[in-house]
Formats: sequence, C-alpha cells, structure tokens
Amino acid sequence: MIKNRFLKVSITSLVGLFSLSVFAAEDKNTENWNDFSDPVAIYSNATIGGGNKGVDITGAYGGYLSGVYKHRFTAAAKNDLEYYEFDYLLLNSSTESGVAIDSSWHRDISFEDVDYRNVNDVSFGFFAKLGFFEKELNYTDGMNRSINFYPKVSVGYMWAEDMVDTTYIKLDATTRYAINKMLWVGVTPTYTYGMEGLELKEWAASLDAGIQLSSSFGINASVNDDKDFKGEVKFAF
Repeated sequence: MIKNRFLKVSITSLVGLFSLSVFAAEDKNTENWNDFSDPVAIYSNATIGGGNKGVDITGAYGGYLSGVYKHRFTAAAKNDLEYYEFDYLLLNSSTESGVAIDSSWHRDISFEDVDYRNVNDVSFGFFAKLGFFEKELNYTDGMNRSINFYPKVSVGYMWAEDMVDTTYIKLDATTRYAINKMLWVGVTPTYTYGMEGLELKEWAASLDAGIQLSSSFGINASVNDDKDFKGEVKFAF
C-alpha cells in the first residue's frame, strides 16, 4: 500500500513537473515570438518557396546592432536562380522606423510591353511601422495590434546594357491584418515614378496570406497583379 501510494505521488509529481515545463516553454515561446506577418521584424530565417516563375531560396541574418538599433541582412536567389537580391534593413526599435537598402541583379523585367534583360536595381528608402485599431491578440508587447501599416519611400537607380539608365521614386504601402496570433493577411500596393531615363508610371500590387504554426515555422502564399503566384515555407532561428 505504501508502495502504491509512493508510486501515485511520484507519477503526480512527474505530471506536475511536466505541466510546469510545458507552460514555461509556452511562456518562453510567447516572449520570443517571431512575427512572420511583420515585414520589418528582425530575426534570422531561411525560406524556400516556389510558384509559376520557379523556385526561390532566401536567407536572412537579423540581430541587435547597438542600443535601440537592430539590423538584418538578406540574400535571395529568385526564379530558379535567374536573378539575385541583396538587402539591408536598419530598424530603430523605439520609434519603429528605419532605413532600407534593396538591390536586385541580372533581373529580366518589362515596362509598357518592352522587355529588358539583366537589369540591375539599387534603392535606398525610409520606412515606418504604424499600428491601427489596437486589439489584444495575446502577443508580447509591440505585437498586439490587429492592423499594421508600413509606408515606405525609396529612391532608386536601374541600369542595363539594352536600357537607358533610370532614376526613380517608389512608394510602398504594405498593410498587414493579424486575424489572430497564427493567421494573417495583407496587401502591398506600389507606385513607381521615373524621374530620369524611362518614363515610369507603374502601379503594382500583391496579396499575401500566412499561417504561423510556431515561433520558428510558418507558411505563406502570395499573388500579384501579373497573376504570378508562389508559396513559401519559412524557418526562423
């Protein structure tokens, strides 16, 4: 009888310790939750995706720089290694604003039914993160907004052998709606205006949606106004 009682107490204790460890792990995951819906969130990750234009592979390193500043380096091979992207983002975490340097290399693009090959593109811009219609989603501090708006203004330069060198201004208005901690949808309208070179007056837009199953794993899909679509699997670490 004493042996059975001891066994019951031991099992109860083990179950209690296991439950506490699970709750502790959940709390830890909540504190360190990487928000995949946030395009300016800083964390390291790897993404593999594919669609009607081919396979995309992306890797990013993100972390603290100094004080309130965080930064992120991103490298990507797009459309079955057809072209490459190298980006840098600097975020002031106290103001939720910062600067971004974006570049693409050897990309084939089309403007007004004219095709250009091996175009290189470098841009420098400023962005901010604005939250609206705040609603508690059981996120950590700074992640409890139901709608986030990310305005971005960039100045860029494009060049290629068969294209006149072009300077442009680009306006992005990325918007994300977090349905809950796991589900999000978004839209990104973009307007590009050529200042010198090509006479650019281009509108573009994409629709995005994602499911985040944990702080380190999620999937998302997107489609743009050219009817290009792709799905991605993301791992954060």
